[in-house]
Amino acid sequence: MITKQEKIGSLIFDGAEQDVISRSFRPDIKTDFEGAIAFDEAVKHDFEDLRGVIGEDDFESIVKTGGFTTDGGFLHQYRGSANLKLYFYKTGKTIVVFAYGEFQPTRYKLYLEGVWVVK
Repeated sequence: MITKQEKIGSLIFDGAEQDVISRSFRPDIKTDFEGAIAFDEAVKHDFEDLRGVIGEDDFESIVKTGGFTTDGGFLHQYRGSANLKLYFYKTGKTIVVFAYGEFQPTRYKLYLEGVWVVK
């Protein structure tokens, strides 16, 4: 059961891929963890794998409240802001969803899509 949600959808990086790799990001809202999320942790887990971690109902709730869509391909990858692939970071009960990918040749974007807390 989702107990708290905040849809953010803010652009937190726009530039060359080599410039994002060493960065860390901190959600601007209160969460149950301290510190920042390293880039490699932010894009470590495909969003589709979250279904097996939290269950079908909570996963569908995040998809609906986040306004995420599938790409229509055979892999059924979910997309967020700027039609970029979604990833998630989970710590404790908090799930942070990011959208990341190449927006234009050699130009990468990273969005903080939102934060959800599961019971």
